[in-house]
Amino acid sequence: MSANKVESLDDRRAIERRDAPRRGNDNASQSSGQALLELRAILENATVGILFTRNRTLVRANPLFAHMFGYGENAFIGLPGRALYPSDVAYESLGIEAGPVLAAGLPFRSEIQMRRQDGSLFWCRMSAKAIDPRHPQEGTIWIMEDITHEHAAREALARAHGELERRVEERTAELSAANAKLQEEVFERLQAEQRVWHLAHHDALTGLPNRALLHDRLQQTLAQAARGHGRVAVMFLDLDRFKVINDTLGHDVGDELLKEVAQRLRDAVRAVDTVARMGGDEFVIVLQEIADVEDAARVAEKIIAAFVPLVKIGKHELRASTSIGIGLYPEDGDAAYGLMKCADTAMYNAKRSGRNQFHFFSARQSAAAQRQMHIEKRLVTALEQGQLSLVYQPLVDYGKRAVYGMEALLRWHDPAVGDIDPAAFLPVAEEADLILPIGEWVLLNAMRQNRLWQEAGKPLLPVSINLSPRQFRHKNLVGSLRAILAETGQPARLLELEITEAALAQDIEAGRARIKEIAALGVRLAIDNFGTGATNLVALRRLPIGRLKIDRRFVGALPDDRDAQAVVAASIGLARGLELDIAAAGVETVAQRDALLALGCQRFQGYLFARPQPGKNEAALFAPTGME
Repeated sequence: MSANKVESLDDRRAIERRDAPRRGNDNASQSSGQALLELRAILENATVGILFTRNRTLVRANPLFAHMFGYGENAFIGLPGRALYPSDVAYESLGIEAGPVLAAGLPFRSEIQMRRQDGSLFWCRMSAKAIDPRHPQEGTIWIMEDITHEHAAREALARAHGELERRVEERTAELSAANAKLQEEVFERLQAEQRVWHLAHHDALTGLPNRALLHDRLQQTLAQAARGHGRVAVMFLDLDRFKVINDTLGHDVGDELLKEVAQRLRDAVRAVDTVARMGGDEFVIVLQEIADVEDAARVAEKIIAAFVPLVKIGKHELRASTSIGIGLYPEDGDAAYGLMKCADTAMYNAKRSGRNQFHFFSARQSAAAQRQMHIEKRLVTALEQGQLSLVYQPLVDYGKRAVYGMEALLRWHDPAVGDIDPAAFLPVAEEADLILPIGEWVLLNAMRQNRLWQEAGKPLLPVSINLSPRQFRHKNLVGSLRAILAETGQPARLLELEITEAALAQDIEAGRARIKEIAALGVRLAIDNFGTGATNLVALRRLPIGRLKIDRRFVGALPDDRDAQAVVAASIGLARGLELDIAAAGVETVAQRDALLALGCQRFQGYLFARPQPGKNEAALFAPTGME
């Protein structure tokens, strides 16, 4: 090799050594630029959002991040991290959760709702890692992916899974219930049959045997007694004054009373005996295998004693009592229906004799009961066919020699038997609930008659009408009075209602409100038959009563009977002390009149002055005799 070639080779090598750093820098610059281009390409083409934050501030992000959050290019730079979250609470909660993880150098992952620039929310899956775990606030890389559709799909899948599980559970429950139902079907069918039988043969309120089951058991008992030559007693029971409780306190209280009565009757007899409810307040007891009449009497006494304790229902303390009729086998019959009829007849007579007692059946009582039933039936016809009428008797003020009022009296003329005494049919009407329509008829027609007298130019006088105990207790009494006064155009002051002392004495406190209601209408009130009862005088003083009427039995015994004189004198003194008017009923002789005058009574009613007259006999009514 020549020297020139060696020099040239050495020179090239020297030149290369000299230019090597420059080429190294160019290559490095080219590599760095290429890396930046590649990094930018990665960021711009990444399928996830990439965000760099420092000190909780958005520093840099790729375009997909800006698009995901709805920001223009670089419009987010410098925003606080809070801008990406739906609330302060959400932002702070994420920081509390992510801080310890990032500080430990670990990646933090979560799925939360994020907030776009327009305020809308979307679900985001995020992954974060601190550049320097010792100082996470200096720089954190966040990888974010919009998973709204995925999240919705997962929720839909969860709902579908839950719905499927629910349906499986429901179907399982249905199958289980169907299986149980199949297993219990025979048992339920037997129970249903038993319930149907029980409902058909027992009273729904008290659970006692009803009329059908009673008849069946009574027939079996009588057949057994016939085979063994035994004796049977049938008791028919009716509660005393039960309708008063229903009318005043309501059917709910009445039903509770009936249930208590049923229990007391069960407790009073043996397990082999039958206690049945016929309906309403009527019960029947069948006593099997009694030795004699005294056995039945002892059971009746035990039942009456069982009703001595008060029955407490809510705030009410009720005194219940019963009237009992007893029919005996074989003395009174050998058929179920006949024995029950005998016991019913005996019960009716026990009630008429004063209630709260028992009676055995007798043929004589049966005849009397038949007469009562006959009267009741004909009385219904009398009311429908207009056989009832009113007569009037003047009330006389002897001191003024003037008539100061009229009393309306009910009469019944039966076309078949003639006139029927009110003492014979009024108790029947009271017992059979006919007294209410009859009483309204009396009130209406008496007020109409008073209007006719006024139209004829007669003086304005009050008309007195006797009010039966059941009328007095009826809940619609005041409404009925108001309607009748309105229909007849009569002022309330021209109506006077007479209440017997016995009716008032039954429960003077319960009647206080009713009396005040009547008085509030302006209707006058008087106590009839005074001296025959045991009126609470302290309570009487507080009632708006205007007049007392001395009973005719005491007046009829004047002037010779000292006891009658004492009662009349006491009644007059009481009336004066209470500032009440006093009148005497049944004055028939001058001697009676004079005796009453001597005792200080000047107002009378009786045959001495006028007998009861039809309303058209105005001369006899408004100008009575015996006034000299």
